[in-house]
Amino acid sequence: MKKPFEYLRPSTFEEAIALKAQHKNRAKYWAGGTDLMLQWRAGEVDIDYCIDLTYVPKFNYIENEQDGVRIGAMASLDDLDHAAKMNQLMEVIGYTARLMCTKQTRTISTVGGNMCNASPGADLSPLFVALDSEVTIMGSGGSRTVLMEHFFQGVNETILNDEELLIEIKVPVPEYPKEACYKRVARTFVDIALISSAVSISSNNGVVADARISLGSVAPTPIRSRVAEQKLIGSILSDINDDLLEEVGQLAASDASPISDVRAGKEYRRDMCNVLTRRAVEESLKKLSRKQL
Repeated sequence: MKKPFEYLRPSTFEEAIALKAQHKNRAKYWAGGTDLMLQWRAGEVDIDYCIDLTYVPKFNYIENEQDGVRIGAMASLDDLDHAAKMNQLMEVIGYTARLMCTKQTRTISTVGGNMCNASPGADLSPLFVALDSEVTIMGSGGSRTVLMEHFFQGVNETILNDEELLIEIKVPVPEYPKEACYKRVARTFVDIALISSAVSISSNNGVVADARISLGSVAPTPIRSRVAEQKLIGSILSDINDDLLEEVGQLAASDASPISDVRAGKEYRRDMCNVLTRRAVEESLKKLSRKQL
């Protein structure tokens, strides 16, 4: 029989943080609970105090503002899906959310909880990195903002201090027209990714102004392939051909450090890293080209 835990229900960010600071690692924040409950039942985590965040106001929102889209950490994956028509970048975020778990689970799972679980196979993590997203974090010492690519520190590890909360994710408005794409391989439709590649590309006057390629399930955290990005930057859209796409895919695969496990072998993962990156880049470029017609 599992040891019971004490249920705590704060009504403000400050109260939640104070409770976590008081009980330290004996307490866990509860957002949607879809990962936490599995870990608790499997004996992977001990919980003496459960701090329920679902009653904290102004924590669940998706807002399209002048400087970007702001996503409250308690927004559900289903909320992301329903916000897909907000703009073209939310469209790819909503599409990615639809790939995750079942419809029932998506109504419960939160974007903040998904980020804080920091699974190497998570779908949204590499996409948010590719979109140059940043997170707002609040703790007893105040708030701070960090880039999403610096948020993840290892398998199930983040930059968060013990009592800190992830409050918001911001997807900034790009300087130039931008398109993004997410590709993955999974065993089933609702499975986490065996391998994934997220790409965003900006263009200015028909030239690639910026490119970001973020890979998932090939390292303990999402990683950017900067050599592959640099190969694209400065390229004229109309001159990009299959040879360049193949080289970009190979460069991305060379940055990957996958492992073999029961789900897939490392060589398969590396090969698919090439394929998925090439496809994601090609699709993003096609979208950009259509914009300029």
